[in-house]
Amino acid sequence: MDLFYAPSEHISSDLLTLTADEYHHAVHVLRKKVGDLLYCIDGKGHCYTTRITAVTKTSLTAKIEHVETQPPPKSHITVAISLTKTSDRFENFLEKATELGVSEIIPMLTARTVSRPRVEQYAHKLARWQKIVLAATKQSQRYYLPKVHPITAFGDVLKRTDELRVIPYEFSRQRLTISFAGKQVLFVIGSEGGFTPEEVEAAHQAGFVEISLGETILRVDTAGIFVIAMVRAEELRQSSA
Repeated sequence: MDLFYAPSEHISSDLLTLTADEYHHAVHVLRKKVGDLLYCIDGKGHCYTTRITAVTKTSLTAKIEHVETQPPPKSHITVAISLTKTSDRFENFLEKATELGVSEIIPMLTARTVSRPRVEQYAHKLARWQKIVLAATKQSQRYYLPKVHPITAFGDVLKRTDELRVIPYEFSRQRLTISFAGKQVLFVIGSEGGFTPEEVEAAHQAGFVEISLGETILRVDTAGIFVIAMVRAEELRQSSA
């Protein structure tokens, strides 16, 4: 089932409108026309079954026939992750994290982050990342659209007040005994060079819990994907118990 995205401001009680890329994909790629069914998500847990009533040169209007609601994720997972040396690895993380059910993604700058876009590039980067996340949301049939934050400094991430804040650290000897499922949890993932000792200490001072992700050294994108999968696996174990 092809899904389309309509933000809430484009949805009324009985009609919704597609514009820009979503309109182009529906009309010019899939050749949708008046009378055809269209399935649209709002990114907030709803999927609308609609029927196209009008198509113009710039927009598409559809009448809402049915609304399906998807339960929210059991855990609210936020991953603050260092930008990677190559953009393809970061974009791979965005895609897989979305498929696994991440709620928020914070692109992060740490002391050892190599890739540092110029400030004037931030808006362009964010727009591209949001497109990747939206595509992955639709592909994975999710009704909730993850939030992608602007690029944020590590020190500012430490100020967040999530219920559980975790720093995976390659030199940690802390055994994984924490339960994550059903909580609002924030993971911070360092760059290819890892976190500096000073950053780890700052995280400790801010109330973060240190954990190990195992004996091997994971790439940045792999570590980010791993922590989300870890929470999801715990949820599955609990639901089948």
